[in-house]
Amino acid sequence: MANVYIGDDILRSILARLPGKPLLRFRCASKHWNRLISDPYFMKSRSRRMVLFPLLKPLVAIDENVPVEDNTHSMVRIPPPLEPELVSELTIVGTFSGIVLLAIRRPPAIPCHFRFLMCDLILYNPLTRASKVVASMKQHSFIGHVLSDVFGFGHGENPHDLKIVRFDYMLRTKCYQWDVFDLKTSSWSTPQFTERGFYFWGDAGVFLNGFLYWVTSIKHRFNILALNVKEMGFSKIKLSHGLDPEMLLLGSIGGCLCTINKSTTGFDVWLMKQQCDDNSWTKAHSFKFGLEGNRFYPICVLGNGKILMTCSSIQFVIYDTSKDSYKTLNALETLEHIDRMIFVCKGVYGTSQFKFVRSIEYVESWVSPSEMCFI
Repeated sequence: MANVYIGDDILRSILARLPGKPLLRFRCASKHWNRLISDPYFMKSRSRRMVLFPLLKPLVAIDENVPVEDNTHSMVRIPPPLEPELVSELTIVGTFSGIVLLAIRRPPAIPCHFRFLMCDLILYNPLTRASKVVASMKQHSFIGHVLSDVFGFGHGENPHDLKIVRFDYMLRTKCYQWDVFDLKTSSWSTPQFTERGFYFWGDAGVFLNGFLYWVTSIKHRFNILALNVKEMGFSKIKLSHGLDPEMLLLGSIGGCLCTINKSTTGFDVWLMKQQCDDNSWTKAHSFKFGLEGNRFYPICVLGNGKILMTCSSIQFVIYDTSKDSYKTLNALETLEHIDRMIFVCKGVYGTSQFKFVRSIEYVESWVSPSEMCFI
């Protein structure tokens, strides 16, 4: 059979449509294919978005780009960077250039009587499975109803000036101390922070346009704590549109900070049109959603304005706010720890409240976690 020549432009177009797993295999087909696939410009043009959420054993990624009937690639298991039996708790903190920052809690190597875990901050590439531990620390587990450690991951004007922010609840003073880890210098700093009497709603912040945002709760009232990553200055944003404390999800749509909260008829989507301006909140959309009597909850706001939702029966749907339509995803038959994604806990002031384990959307890349510490 005569050799068939396929031009590089056609080959790139074909390869760009492949899911990550076969793409990794095809790098081994030939040196030429490896060169094409490893080209950073190829991955940038491919720009394949995935949704990562933690079920511990294992992590799971959703690929919205493939047909839902493709059970092999629409939802894929991704092993965590530590052995599953070592992982006690896992938080997806944030993402940059295809690298995901994970906070993984594990028991200390030497057992002790004090109730604490070791927390490893790990940069992880879900596509290549490469990882790098950037910091390790002691961390108390849940202190009553208070999240003892809360994180954020972002940068200021310079996208390569990456910072990890950590709030540590001090039981003695009943307030949070915060630390900032600089990836360039691999060092911690402890700026002054004097806010008291509030609690975080969720274990990781949302990064958008140079700011990190966390939902906080003070006496049944919700606010947003905003951090200017460049200036390292805080501000408060009011949520004046009346939120149901049972459910609140923070994200971004169209470059605007957004909240999704439960209403009497379903869910409301609010956008903050001007950055850090609580007078610019606008209700963008309201929707009601349910399948076969199941009660669905949003768990991740996707970059294209779609919302990933799930329920206790391990059903996943992607709801499109612009078209008021949805598609159902085929869940993996043996997903474990699904109850970690949405769970009921005793609220700060004695009420039953839903809280969410953070999921995140990232873009696949070949970037090495080690490169993130020197950019």
